[in-house]
Amino acid sequence: MVRIPLDNPWGGTQKWALNFLFVAQGEVTMAFTDRVVVVTGSASGIGRATALGFSRQGTKVALWDRNASGLADTKSRIDSADGTAQVCELDITNQGQVNQTLDQVVRTWGKIDILVNAAGISQAGSTSRGSVLEVTEADWDQILDVNLMGTVFCAQAAARHMIPQRRGRIVNVASIAGAIPRWQTTAYCVSKAGVRMFTKCLALELARHSITVNAVAPGPTDTPMLGNASGEGGDPQLRERMIAGMPEIYRSGGWANRSIRPMLLFF
Repeated sequence: MVRIPLDNPWGGTQKWALNFLFVAQGEVTMAFTDRVVVVTGSASGIGRATALGFSRQGTKVALWDRNASGLADTKSRIDSADGTAQVCELDITNQGQVNQTLDQVVRTWGKIDILVNAAGISQAGSTSRGSVLEVTEADWDQILDVNLMGTVFCAQAAARHMIPQRRGRIVNVASIAGAIPRWQTTAYCVSKAGVRMFTKCLALELARHSITVNAVAPGPTDTPMLGNASGEGGDPQLRERMIAGMPEIYRSGGWANRSIRPMLLFF
């Protein structure tokens, strides 16, 4: 691993971690030929950038999302670069659909080597970005179902195939919001905190099967999801405040293309 010096006031272990983070800013070249990867949320944002990155490394990519038009766009980009991908339109909150779709991927390509859980939402109904006292049960359920339970269902399905293989990689996209609370985004913060702990528990359980489980925790990232936070009925200055309120290392600025994607490939 190459370490890139940073002007970091924390030093020590955290300095090493930040150096590791910024390795991703360079070009990443790894041997992914003949690997099979499932990327959830691959219709846009971090998921799409990750799927494109894997494809460029020679990986067969299963594109998972419920956004059919976004999936078609991602597939078209991979096809135009002579990559290999299959489109899987599904709802990751439906455990039966997840299991059936993962089984189909394995039937088609013979295995699954890597799962990247990048699907997520930052907002559900109108109460999900407001006082915690006002968040409705429906909004709680939707955010937890997509961000946490969708991650759980996909990881469970992948692990069932990886265990007999005695190998596999699972990478969950959490969020810095799972560790640092944000104003009036309680449901989202709680869902991502759940992803962080689920990652640790799953890693502990699957280590004996030679399966690694990791998470990355981006800050505000320049993707459609961040833009949607200030959409109709929302706060038009929310995006700017979210970015301004974070340390510079976590700020937006094309991160899905520059840094997060190579980190996901690294794991």
